[in-house]
Amino acid sequence: MSDIHLKPVIDFGKMPIANAFLTPDQFAAEFFYPMVVGFDPATAAIGLVHRVPPEKMFHDHYAFFSSTSKGMQRHFHETAEKLLPYAKQGLVVEVGSNDGIMLEAWKELGVPAIGVEPSSNVAEVSLERGHRVITAFMNEQTVQEILGQGNVSLVYGANVSCHIEGFEAYLQAVSRLIGREGVFVFEDPYFIDIVEKTSYDQIYDEHVWYFTVTFINTMLRPFDLQVFDCEHLDTHGGSMRMYVGHPDTHPVKPGVAAWLAKEKDLERQLTVLAANIKQSKVKLLEILSNVKKEGKKICGFGATSKGVIICNYCGIGPDLIPFITDNTPAKQGTYYPGVHIPIRPQEAFKAVDYAFLFAWNHFKEISASQSWFTKQGGRWITHVPQPHVIT
Repeated sequence: MSDIHLKPVIDFGKMPIANAFLTPDQFAAEFFYPMVVGFDPATAAIGLVHRVPPEKMFHDHYAFFSSTSKGMQRHFHETAEKLLPYAKQGLVVEVGSNDGIMLEAWKELGVPAIGVEPSSNVAEVSLERGHRVITAFMNEQTVQEILGQGNVSLVYGANVSCHIEGFEAYLQAVSRLIGREGVFVFEDPYFIDIVEKTSYDQIYDEHVWYFTVTFINTMLRPFDLQVFDCEHLDTHGGSMRMYVGHPDTHPVKPGVAAWLAKEKDLERQLTVLAANIKQSKVKLLEILSNVKKEGKKICGFGATSKGVIICNYCGIGPDLIPFITDNTPAKQGTYYPGVHIPIRPQEAFKAVDYAFLFAWNHFKEISASQSWFTKQGGRWITHVPQPHVIT
């Protein structure tokens, strides 16, 4: 495999670490990096030109806990049941197991599973639930440790493969785990969804890559593996679940060709996205400025990493959105990276006229649990697929 050379296409300017929530005494030393998305015609790779060192993102203060979303709990339980046929011949390995939301599903199904999670604080939660977890990155040493515990039939990763800078070495590790018989299943934000929804908030420091089936097949070729099936998902605002295996044991299913056809002329699609992102910024600032002029009260809902990108790219600070509410205790009392908007408990949400939905990909779940908000005249604002007030 030749080296990947990304040619810059979209420049978002300086960005903070999206999950690095902070306190006022940390403002002066806050880390920023140039967030630029590039394209490599030789491999069809789309990714960040400038990478943030993994230890700045995944550490003992990592702020994202999967189990805080009931929708994600349901998603992972349904996924485990669906993947059960691939998990009957040996161990299941989950890469990026977080706080054990998926490991718990395997445990309930009686399937032996091992998690690999580099962030010690979320791994500790999983260990306390009785899960087997290796607190490390997926590398040769981790592979040896796993294979020492038995044969692997399934390797699974949700919203984690796109985080891995050394993607070729990662695929090599996975190929060693699954061999000729096993299956690798992973789901990550799908580039075509980002284009169609102008959901540029999917682009941030942790997401080193923006996947297409075309790119994945290119990277798999040296390991004699291929994408043999695809399943489009609504999670994270539009994801693709790809099934990877050896051609002799897992022939390609007919549906894969349709997705490959959607991925023609990726560089042009990236250029279109760049233009749409600029238009989205102008429209969003117009909406928020009008809310302020009207003297209405507004907050952000859900202190997501997605929202960090929106606020920093658009220059949205406490003057336009005075505070953000979130139900994650670890985030409450801290400030949004880069723009330093204060984060408050969910109770503060009750005193506003408008709420900017940073957690837009969970809108169905949120609108159901917060139905009182619209009943009393509250309005939601979103930037997807274009900035608007939800009516």
